[in-house]
Amino acid sequence: MNNKKHHAVEPAQGSAGLSGSSSPVANSQTEHNHKVGIALVIGATAIFAMQDAITKHLVTDYPITFIIMARYWVFFAVGTIMAARADAGFKNTVRSRKPAIQIARGLILVFEIAMVGLAFKTMGLAEVIALFQSYPLFVTALAAIFLGEKVGWRRWLALAVGFGGILVILRPGSGVMEFGAVYTMLGAIAYALYQILTRVSGTSDSAVTSFFYVGAVGAVLMTLGLPLFWVSMAPVDLLWLGLLCVMAMSAHFFLIKALTLAPATLLQPFNYLQLVWSIIVGWIVFRDMPDLWTFIGGFIVVGSGLFVFYREQKRAAERKKQLLKENAV
Repeated sequence: MNNKKHHAVEPAQGSAGLSGSSSPVANSQTEHNHKVGIALVIGATAIFAMQDAITKHLVTDYPITFIIMARYWVFFAVGTIMAARADAGFKNTVRSRKPAIQIARGLILVFEIAMVGLAFKTMGLAEVIALFQSYPLFVTALAAIFLGEKVGWRRWLALAVGFGGILVILRPGSGVMEFGAVYTMLGAIAYALYQILTRVSGTSDSAVTSFFYVGAVGAVLMTLGLPLFWVSMAPVDLLWLGLLCVMAMSAHFFLIKALTLAPATLLQPFNYLQLVWSIIVGWIVFRDMPDLWTFIGGFIVVGSGLFVFYREQKRAAERKKQLLKENAV
């Protein structure tokens, strides 16, 4: 999943525009950076789809807890290297001003990964991703409840439509709904809560600090349970597990790099391409093609998410314009 899209900050590439420069060279470089950033996000979503396919393959024979543990060991190692190379130094970087929230984020993300992994046991890639794409809707609803963010009637209506799309996919009472769908929805809600806590922690901690805590908490938690779920893997599956870890870190690197080249507001809509890649990969690897209702429901969910995103950006632009007007007065 693109369940690890972490704590990126607005990129510095727009500094030319902020400094008042509008030269053709500066504009050309910015446009080039934006194109590269978009390409990196598209690449990341494709990698996430292939990563999910490997996860689906592995969870058929091995405990999801074992797979999560291996991923978090790599996650923690990368986070430690990033903290050690940070300008503030390792000790200052790993010192959080909100450690309780950081620990909660780490625990919630472990739960989310476990839920999605379990969902892959019984559902196809596209079905899981189509349902999981509802997490931005939950983020908006939870932000209104817990952060007091103002949500207008248009976004509430879009949320209602999006949740209607979820019902189209699940079709309660038709016999289609299964445990995999429940796991996916729990994962989407958990990831939305993770995003909310990331916003809170981001007001005081750096992106590297947040990244380190997520890896450290997950690695410690899963390693504590090592005696309970350690298993021996076939050599070929060890290779698949290693590739899974490499893919996960590569995709995260692509996302982080993309956000240094282009603003999140430009890149966010391209994250929905993971659903397209999941349909393609699911059909090629597992000969699994979603039914018509999943396509319709997925279209409704993604469309609602994009509209909510559009309204959020429009509201942010209006607030900025109003603030500039007040300052001018």
